[in-house]
Amino acid sequence: MPLRIRDRSTAGQITRSRTPGQPATRAAGAPASFAEALTTVQRTVAQQDLDRLYMDVEEQGRQLLEDPSPDGLTRYRSSIRNFISYVVKNGLKLRSAIAQRELHQIIDKIDEELLSMADGLIAKEKPLLELAEKVGQINGMICDMKA
Repeated sequence: MPLRIRDRSTAGQITRSRTPGQPATRAAGAPASFAEALTTVQRTVAQQDLDRLYMDVEEQGRQLLEDPSPDGLTRYRSSIRNFISYVVKNGLKLRSAIAQRELHQIIDKIDEELLSMADGLIAKEKPLLELAEKVGQINGMICDMKA
């Protein structure tokens, strides 16, 4: 027995609002298309991920200042690595002012600062204020990348 989807009496009442081959347009106030909604959600999730990773960098920096140890530096470096990896892997458009070349320059500068911090911690030659200054500089550069 065949399955009937609609009564034949209503088939004549159906009219086409667009010609075949024409893309559908969204009326004012109509819900966004699936692609638009997905893009919006992806942007929101990416921003939330960036915020979470940045907060982790700040927290690890604070803990490093409280206890300047090689373990603390390792955790701080790991949180920075996670942030930068996320930014690079997801190809996020950070700001129109930051070009790909500038991004790599910032990453290189962060790397230099981290190496300098490691040298200071291992040798116990750098006072806590210099360490705090470097953490502040790195957090500032990470914040610039996040904005």
